[in-house]
Amino acid sequence: MHPVLDIWEHAAVTDGRELVLPDGCRDLIIVEEPGGVRDAFVSELHAVPHLARIAAGSRLTGFRLRPGSAVDETRLLARLRLRSNDPDRVGDLLEEHAGCAADVGEALTGIASGAATGPQAVATRLGVSLRSLQRLFRDNSLPAPGFWLQLARARRAALMLGREPDVSLADAAAVAGYADQAHMTRAFRRFFGATPARLIRDPARLDLVLQPGLATPATGEQISTR
Repeated sequence: MHPVLDIWEHAAVTDGRELVLPDGCRDLIIVEEPGGVRDAFVSELHAVPHLARIAAGSRLTGFRLRPGSAVDETRLLARLRLRSNDPDRVGDLLEEHAGCAADVGEALTGIASGAATGPQAVATRLGVSLRSLQRLFRDNSLPAPGFWLQLARARRAALMLGREPDVSLADAAAVAGYADQAHMTRAFRRFFGATPARLIRDPARLDLVLQPGLATPATGEQISTR
């Protein structure tokens, strides 16, 4: 499976900070600054909301990697400097220098779908012990399974609220697997920096949450902002 989940672009009109929300993904980001200065970096895997500083006039092209992807950053960035940011060329490089281990991908697929409701259930799906599952994520330099389960549940709930305007907060919490609405509210504050009610009233923030990532499929359309 190709490591690129989606491609996005963003143009900064003024100096400022752009909100980045946890989505379970890392991104290769190519920055074109005024004057033709070009740079590239691989983003961190964010666990909480983050404000990224962007200079006025900068144009960013991001290649969002599938959840759980490992990246050989040194070789990737060294080779990228010798090529343009044509999506096909960059995609070829990412296919060479990024990817997700098969067992990690299988675990995250179960987590994203909601089929596995806890770390032990994830381990059972893989046919391994809980300790082996924890070691698998640690050996691949990834957060523990509990992080992915919590983030996926929050994103599934947000997806429901964003696409089904008539659903109640209580129903969204129940369908997503929360013990009650209060647990969902705490998760939303942690990952999205807003309560469910506030998220629904904030289209820009909700749009960030609904972008492709863990538990939110790619639409096949290029998105305009991170």
